[in-house]
Amino acid sequence: MTRPVIHYTRCPSVPTISALAEAWGTLRAEFAEEHDVDIVFQSVGFSPKTEYDHKDRFWLRNAGHAPAIWKKSHGVDCKVVGLAFLDGRYPVLSLHSSGLAQPAALKGKRLAVFYNPDSPFDLMIAQQLKIYQTTMATVGLGLDDVELVRIPRTFPPRGERQSFLLAGFQSALAALEEGIVDAVAASIPPDGGLYPRLNVVYDTRLAPDLISRVHPSVLRGLVVSTALIEEQRDLLVRIVATLVRTAERAATQPLDALRALATDLGQAPENLAAVYENIAQGIRLDLNDDYVATLDAQKTFLLRQGLIKKDFDLESWIDRSILVDATALAQRAPQNAAVFEQTHPQPV
Repeated sequence: MTRPVIHYTRCPSVPTISALAEAWGTLRAEFAEEHDVDIVFQSVGFSPKTEYDHKDRFWLRNAGHAPAIWKKSHGVDCKVVGLAFLDGRYPVLSLHSSGLAQPAALKGKRLAVFYNPDSPFDLMIAQQLKIYQTTMATVGLGLDDVELVRIPRTFPPRGERQSFLLAGFQSALAALEEGIVDAVAASIPPDGGLYPRLNVVYDTRLAPDLISRVHPSVLRGLVVSTALIEEQRDLLVRIVATLVRTAERAATQPLDALRALATDLGQAPENLAAVYENIAQGIRLDLNDDYVATLDAQKTFLLRQGLIKKDFDLESWIDRSILVDATALAQRAPQNAAVFEQTHPQPV
C-alpha cells in the first residue's frame, strides 16, 4: 500500500519559522523515523492551484497570507492554524531631485504598481496598494487621490538566484529615473549607496497600529488542508509543536537564527537584518486577537480592491486548537539538544 504524502511548502522569498526549521534540520530530525507518511519539504512560490485530488489532499503552506485568502475565496478547503507578523522596512520612495518628500506631496502624482501579467493573483499588487493607502491616510487622503500606473514586473533570468527585494528595487529605481512614475513602494538595499539619491516619503513601519502596517509581506500564515486536520491531526500537531520549539530556540539564539535564514533565502545576514525587525520574534506563530484582526482587515481590503471576488467567514477559517495542542506538546517534550548539536553546531 502506498504511503500518503504530506506536501509542506514555504515561501522562498521571506523569513518564516518553516524556513528556519528546515535550515536547522529540526523538522527533518523530528520525522526521520516516521513510517506512516512521507513528508515532502519544498521552497516554492505561489501556485494558483485550486483543485486538489485525493493523493494531494494533505498539504501545509507557510507563506504570505494574501494568496491563502485568494485560495479560500475560490473554495479551497483549508484552515489557518497559525499567523506570524514580521515588521520590516517598506517605504514609499521618490527621487531626491523631484522634491516629493512628504505624503501630502503625492496628491495627484503617479505611483507605480508593478504586476505580474502571468499570475491570476498577484500578491505584490495587494502589497503596493496597501502601502500606498497607509501612506496617503496619514494626511487624510486615499488611493483615489493619486494616479496608479501599472507596470509589468521584470524577473531575473531563469536559474539566476537574485534577492527578491533587490530585483524589485532595481525595477522601481528604473521607473523613477525614466520618469514613468513619481513614487514607488520598494525597499532600499542597505549596501547600495543610494540613500542620497532618494527620499523616503513614508515608511509603513512608522504607522502606530498593526492594521495600518499590515500587508502581504508582513503578515504570514501557516495554512493547512482540512483533510490534513481531519485525517492526520496528531501528526499535524507534532509538526506545529516542532515549529513552536524552533521559535523558542530562535528567541534565545537570534543571531544564529538570522544567519540560518539568510543562508536559506540566499541573502547576506546584514541585508536581511536591515530590512526586517526582530526576526526571531516576528516569525513565531500566534493566533492572538491583534493578528486575527489584521487578517480580517486584509480580507476586507482585498475584497474592496477587487483582488478577491467572493467573501467568506473568517472565524470559521481559523482553527485555534492545533496551535493550542502543539504548544502544550512542545512544553511536554523539549527539543532534542543532541540532534540540534549534530545538525547545527554552535559557533566557537
